[in-house]
Amino acid sequence: MSDVALQALFAPYCGGVNREGDLSIALQILSSGRLKGRRPVQGMPGHLFVLSWSGAPAPLEPIQCELRFSQHPEADMDFELCTYQLVAWLMDRSATDQGEPDLPNDFWQWLLIESRDGMEHA
Repeated sequence: MSDVALQALFAPYCGGVNREGDLSIALQILSSGRLKGRRPVQGMPGHLFVLSWSGAPAPLEPIQCELRFSQHPEADMDFELCTYQLVAWLMDRSATDQGEPDLPNDFWQWLLIESRDGMEHA
């Protein structure tokens, strides 16, 4: 599917009309299948992570994700969510001083609270 078609598909779910540049970059990251980053921790260098995913690039389709921490494998997680939500978080990613992106606080909150609630009810 072309970049323009993907943008048209995801824009209604991700505010992409107003954030076309962010959406375009997020869709490029989505097509790469992974994001390497660092979760900052005050007073420390932070935690390196790799978030990878697989699944159809359709907004309402579920996408399978794997979050891996090279220095803390006990914190590794697998989860599933709607693709548009991942794209929205990729749009809101930030960068640290080292240039390594971080996902927004909304992602980490969902991961630690809401995703676990869904796993307990499954």
